[in-house]
Amino acid sequence: MPCHGPAKAQIVLVEWTRPDLESPEYVFFFRDERSYTSYQHWSFVGRVELKDKEMKNGDVSLILSSVRISDVGVYECRISQGKTRSKRANIKMEPIQVISLKVEEEGAKTNVWHIGAAASLILSAVVVILVAVIFKKRNREQK
Repeated sequence: MPCHGPAKAQIVLVEWTRPDLESPEYVFFFRDERSYTSYQHWSFVGRVELKDKEMKNGDVSLILSSVRISDVGVYECRISQGKTRSKRANIKMEPIQVISLKVEEEGAKTNVWHIGAAASLILSAVVVILVAVIFKKRNREQK
């Protein structure tokens, strides 16, 4: 999920949140040059990482692996620049990026294809049976 702060910024804090999650709402939390899984919502532990761990050019994009249907939602990216944020811990930062993630079940497209294939097969069988019945009927009438 893309998110970029100012290119030359010294980023000291990165928060990826999903407001609809129960506490903790952090999808990813980075401070003091390391990420903290203890602040993460349990469903994201081991499934998220920064695209660029060095955050070059302000890139704090997040990679989400093993994507699930339950990952659908609105994700917010926030950063803090400069000195440590500890004295401002209660200040609400505005998101610099808001992403609405949609997930499609892998089997959804496959199921549609299977239904279409089954319908085509049944229709073909009905056509063959109708042709056979009409052919037999014409043969009887000609005799």
